[in-house]
Amino acid sequence: MLEGDVPACMAILEMWNMAPRQASEDNPDPERSSIDIANGFVAEAGGRIVGTCGYIVHNPGLAETASLAVDPSFKGGGVGYLLQKARLDEMRLRGIRIVRTETDRPDTIRWYVEKFGYRIVGTNPKKHDFSLPDADHWTVLELDLAST
Repeated sequence: MLEGDVPACMAILEMWNMAPRQASEDNPDPERSSIDIANGFVAEAGGRIVGTCGYIVHNPGLAETASLAVDPSFKGGGVGYLLQKARLDEMRLRGIRIVRTETDRPDTIRWYVEKFGYRIVGTNPKKHDFSLPDADHWTVLELDLAST
């Protein structure tokens, strides 16, 4: 991801109600407040950005995925899979062993488990209306990169 990619990435994230938000009086602790360009990825088709994702390193062995999103007109075409594979490959090269992911979408939970071997390890309450507005918690998934 490059600095110039951020507006297109924000637009795609907004399509899924996942764009980072600044802290405010109404929302002092947002789920996500920025995009980390250094750990971000984009997918392009026809010269335009059609997907984005990233990750956050918590310590040398632990990272968390951040907001994988694909333009709805490209959903189902393998863009998300390629983005996820790229970030997992990079994390593995950086020595990350454990990857955590939080999602509130049942189809996405199944996708992470079936395609990548994640296991469900718990839930976390949501801080505000982010992603699915009617879901009040995140499902926490974990992947051991050393065994994949």
